[in-house]
Amino acid sequence: MIYFDNAATTPLDEIAIDALKEYGVEKFFNPSALYREALENTKTLNAARENILKIMHGDGDFIFTASGTEADNMAIYGVKKPKNARIIVSASEHSAMLNPATDLLNKGYDVVFAPLNPDGSVNIDEFKKLLNKDVCFVSIMHVNNETGAVNDLQKIVKLTKSVAPKSIVHSDGVQALMKVKVNLMNLGVDMYSVSAHKVHAPRGVGGLYIRKSVRINPLILGGGQEKGLRSATENLAGIVAFSKILEKYDKMFNENVEKRKVVLDYLRQKISETMPEHIIVSPENSPHILMLALKGVRGEVMLHSLEDYGILIGVGSACSSKKGINKFQSLLSLDDEHKEGIIRISVSETNTIEECDFFLEKLKYLTDKLTDYKRI
Repeated sequence: MIYFDNAATTPLDEIAIDALKEYGVEKFFNPSALYREALENTKTLNAARENILKIMHGDGDFIFTASGTEADNMAIYGVKKPKNARIIVSASEHSAMLNPATDLLNKGYDVVFAPLNPDGSVNIDEFKKLLNKDVCFVSIMHVNNETGAVNDLQKIVKLTKSVAPKSIVHSDGVQALMKVKVNLMNLGVDMYSVSAHKVHAPRGVGGLYIRKSVRINPLILGGGQEKGLRSATENLAGIVAFSKILEKYDKMFNENVEKRKVVLDYLRQKISETMPEHIIVSPENSPHILMLALKGVRGEVMLHSLEDYGILIGVGSACSSKKGINKFQSLLSLDDEHKEGIIRISVSETNTIEECDFFLEKLKYLTDKLTDYKRI
């Protein structure tokens, strides 16, 4: 099997598996209990929190959630929003942010969607036009989950705060963590969402970074865990796994960035040379994603055709693909021959040039075969 869908999820690292065994089987105690073993787990939980904050260079708090989706929802729903306040989200946000934003729009809030550049990044000039003194919340993803475009968060934060100093700027960093350098203090964001299963840690763990001075309301009420912001017994095994994985991959960051770059550059070059009819949507600075718009072939048809050869790719966000949704069909200026041919290749540090060659061979073969079949 050749796995080119790492933006959807990633296989577990051995370190994560060991942590799940240790804290899921041996040290399974609820951190909220009062006996010695539970109190030790409380210390472990807080140590994991501090470790993640240190790796991400955050000066605030880190609230554990069950997913990146929950973290996004906590951010947009938790912020205090006067009825006359403006909310800005990019038109390319994950559905975990777009759907809550649309919900607030339907409830009467002034919600506006920042237009995009052709590569899926936010158009800064158009973004500026949306800013006014009534802006209370902005959410712009760090790395686009479908094209891999990297947004300039420092510039976005600076522009926003210059017009609306009291506004809260959030970023969905799910596809950025361990793919690009994440220094939260340098970025200047007020909140930042992450997810464990995108970095070889288990599903069921995410988190929301909240800067020191920021106050939000809880989304889930109950036993008061996570400083009252996220009630529910913490998934300690998953949290420890997440912390240990980040520690490991932080040390390997530069090495892994280079490995992914070599593979992406190779794919980009070979596709441009041998299949120029296809459009490469992803920008050069994409850290791990290559979005293609195939000419004359539906993306989903290509996905299943490649699957027959043991090659697994995506057709956009895995969270939306089963609903038949790909927002880039309408957001990007693609002609009729390309707009239904979107596929997403997302690589990890374990992918090889040999895997790329096999994929390219089958992509070329299937493009010719399926295009000819369509002509019949």
